[in-house]
Amino acid sequence: MAAPKSKLKKTKSNKTSTSTHRPASEGLTNSTNSSSNLLELRASRQSHQGFPPSGDSTHAAPSSASESKLETLPVEVLNHILSYLITPRSRLPGLSEGESAHDFPRPEQHRIKGEEDRASSPDTERFAADLFSWTELRHPFNALAATSKRCCELVESYSAHLVKACNRFNLPFPQMDEYGAESVYPDLSGIVYRRLLLQVTPRPCVFCGGVLSAYPHRSVIRLLLTCEDCFYAQALTPDEIQRQYHISDTSFLAANGVRASSNFEWVLRIDVEALVLKLYGTRAFHATHPDLESKPCEICRRRQTDHEGAGTVLRDPKRRRRNLPAHVKRTPGSTRAKQ
Repeated sequence: MAAPKSKLKKTKSNKTSTSTHRPASEGLTNSTNSSSNLLELRASRQSHQGFPPSGDSTHAAPSSASESKLETLPVEVLNHILSYLITPRSRLPGLSEGESAHDFPRPEQHRIKGEEDRASSPDTERFAADLFSWTELRHPFNALAATSKRCCELVESYSAHLVKACNRFNLPFPQMDEYGAESVYPDLSGIVYRRLLLQVTPRPCVFCGGVLSAYPHRSVIRLLLTCEDCFYAQALTPDEIQRQYHISDTSFLAANGVRASSNFEWVLRIDVEALVLKLYGTRAFHATHPDLESKPCEICRRRQTDHEGAGTVLRDPKRRRRNLPAHVKRTPGSTRAKQ
């Protein structure tokens, strides 16, 4: 069955990251990688089985005023966009996507973070920045499919191409395409291809890209995950907040809109930094003289606060073994390259 011709309209895409270009099907298996090469979006490849035709190559106005700009893109352009959403990536605060990668040298990360302007606002404009609202965070394929019938058809068409190309479930797709869905068993007429695709797709960390689980998955896990290293880099404990910023009252944090886990066992670091920037004019850690631990630190004295603290502490993961959210997984082996 021929797909409806797309209504084409050029749009200008916004650049959202300073990272280097990632392969279209990064993280998929070798067979899926080879099949994704068919998605190089050339006209000579558009006749491949399962790949939706692009239709007329001339530009035309949208067929409906309710259509979004995404729906009016050429199908080959939309497929190229979808190839980046199979395993969505974000980045760590203050770093680009490339600098957040699990194989990026950690000393270099520390150097970049050390040169950060502590008087500037924290880096909040990132995908999945709120670590404690991931129960409401949906995979981009599912979110896009829910926006409109047309978007759902486009996502399903792209997913069907990859599922049929790798066919990890050994389903009779050739016979179904030739004789119809009713000619095969099991009945494939109601199949949701994006679910099959996401089921076999590896589960990388959203922030560093380190693979946390690969198909077949040992247990039922979420589509979007983060590793412990990236979670620790973006969350603080109340004890760390007291030592580093001299704020010990969690009710004060809650009253100022600081997001945290249900029992305030973990607190979102960017919210804490935004609050201390407002209070002290800097996001730098507080410190006290070793001989004057009972007295306010220099930053507190300068800002005329009445907080007292015990200086800064290094964040030791061994001391932070608390209950983690369900979307935080320990990476097998190590998520970082050994330095």
